[in-house]
Amino acid sequence: MNRHQLIGRLLLGGIALSADAVFADEELFFAELPLVASVSRLPQQLSEAPGAVTVIDRDMIRASGARNFADLLRLVPGFQVTPPNQDGAVVAYHGLSNEEYTPRVQVLIDGRSQYSPLFNSGVNWNLLPVVLENIDRIEVMRGSNTVSYGSNAFLGVVNIITLDASQTRGWMMSTNYGNANVRDQTLRWGGKAGTADVRMTYRQLNDSGMEKMFDAGNWFDPHDSRHNQVFDLRVDAPLTDRDELQLTISHAEEVSQYGRPSSLTDPYRDLSQNSTALSAEWRHIVAPGEELKLRYSHVEDWASGRYLERLSYSGNTYFYPANPGGESRTDELEFQHMLAPSSKTRAVWGLGMRRTQVTSFQQFSNYDWQQRNAYRLFGNLEWRPAKDWLFNLGASYEHDTVVGELFDPRASVSYHLFKDHTLRLVASRAHRTPSLYEAYGNTSKAAAGTVTPVDRTYYATPGINAERIDTLELGYLGEVKPWRASLDVRAFHERIPNRITIVPSALPPWAADSRPEAGLPYGRNDTALNLERVVAQGYEYQLRWQPFEKTRLLYNHAYIRTYAFLSSEAVIVDAPSNIPKISRQTEESAPRNSQSAMIIQKLPYDLEASAMYYKSGWMRWRRNSYTSPYERVDWRLAMPFRLGSTKAELAYMAQMANHTMEGRRETRLATEMHWLTLRLDF
Repeated sequence: MNRHQLIGRLLLGGIALSADAVFADEELFFAELPLVASVSRLPQQLSEAPGAVTVIDRDMIRASGARNFADLLRLVPGFQVTPPNQDGAVVAYHGLSNEEYTPRVQVLIDGRSQYSPLFNSGVNWNLLPVVLENIDRIEVMRGSNTVSYGSNAFLGVVNIITLDASQTRGWMMSTNYGNANVRDQTLRWGGKAGTADVRMTYRQLNDSGMEKMFDAGNWFDPHDSRHNQVFDLRVDAPLTDRDELQLTISHAEEVSQYGRPSSLTDPYRDLSQNSTALSAEWRHIVAPGEELKLRYSHVEDWASGRYLERLSYSGNTYFYPANPGGESRTDELEFQHMLAPSSKTRAVWGLGMRRTQVTSFQQFSNYDWQQRNAYRLFGNLEWRPAKDWLFNLGASYEHDTVVGELFDPRASVSYHLFKDHTLRLVASRAHRTPSLYEAYGNTSKAAAGTVTPVDRTYYATPGINAERIDTLELGYLGEVKPWRASLDVRAFHERIPNRITIVPSALPPWAADSRPEAGLPYGRNDTALNLERVVAQGYEYQLRWQPFEKTRLLYNHAYIRTYAFLSSEAVIVDAPSNIPKISRQTEESAPRNSQSAMIIQKLPYDLEASAMYYKSGWMRWRRNSYTSPYERVDWRLAMPFRLGSTKAELAYMAQMANHTMEGRRETRLATEMHWLTLRLDF
């Protein structure tokens, strides 16, 4: 038995100890449901987790044929994702998606948060330092979870769990070649270095972006190619039979093209960006069911995309040296203790500290480093008073130097109606802290080397508060083992009384610009205010079925109804016809109905076929434009074979095979993509 197996058995032993002794072997009727740890930080059967979880496994990842991670989230009910060959993926859960990045869904890779202060405290999906071939599974919690993962796990959590280094022995080479200049290569090596297991991976992606863009009355091939590279190193080093050290180093970089032809305000240019991370995690098994963890991570992000933007107003014409880039640093330290105080209880608690720093002239009009510190205490208690009842109580306390103190509780109860059928009721509160840009931003566009004339396009309003969401959900999870089927249903009611909204507002006299308007002697700018009351309610479900030994089916459906109201219109400075667009965009930021389906079929001669179907109603990614309803079909056919002792696979992938799709704007079209994949393992 190796050390990984020993540690796993000790942890699983803790689960067994947490059950009452009267629960005999015949009561382990959930044994076939997967274990998940993304909800409470305790390893739990899916039926006993205090929240709805979608698990995307390795077979689904491979069968999807996805090139970009964000595309996989189309297989999760309630998620919205922009087309895969756009200038940058935008991902949302239940809408609220008018930001460039994703600030309300926490994304983790082996426990490390992917939030970046440089990218407005959101997730830059183009810089995820993960290669799809290295992912073991993805656990997606559909619902708030700041109790476990901090103030920005506002609407959900995407937890990416990669393969142990011991599972990737030898060499793996893979290449994609297709239309739209798809040229991808992946190289991975896994082996031993003394007693440690090591995995090294390099991957690059290339494509030419969207097919068409509409501007100035014409359709044209847009300037939006991209080149993406990732390097990843993971070392799993056993220290003793009960101690393990995991080290990871990653670097991701991308060069993306932007701009419109013959435009002086949006000229052709390249945006270069990268992210480098180092993390270390120590695990110590104290006893069966009791574990200590200590994790530290350091991340540095950088971006640069210099160009001259032409500004013309009030008789002034000049060029502003724009650069939507900068640098950021994040340091995070976290301690966690998992234990089983009795045969009927398990608990986990921990402490965390996070320091973030960012500098960006375009965001703050200076080169100073903006800084915030956050300190957090969290805990979760699982209590089983009887074999059919399970209670989970959790809470977190956070002190943030920008918004002050935050307290988030969660309570859930699970009741096993009868064998393989469980009802779940969850009530929770969560917060999202504003980004440093939302809280302190100052974008002032002046000619190079001058301070006037100036067009101030964003100026932060002091005193912004953290967003709050109160959620009530009712869930059902059932298995019909004779049919090899399961059904996961979640009905939800989400209430946000103070959503942060970017609106046009009058500038104060101490921040006046050179662009006065009628009735606005100091000018107008955008600012972030807690101005919107939002209620979202609906349901979502996921059906998994294996009707035959070689057939897997997945079907998802989500119904979302969102209501939004402005708490005040007095501070908004805009045309009366534009003010209703603010709440309208929020209400229509998620499609009313969306569906996805997947079938994986094993064929004779070891062939494997898979098909994916996605359907969505119309929605708005932006206030002044909408995305039409669409149906999308992807399919893949793969043939495994051998070249001597080398395992190989040749696959053909068709993405958006039925027709084109609109991007985040209706003036951008993504068209079908086809490519061949060759993979070698030796």
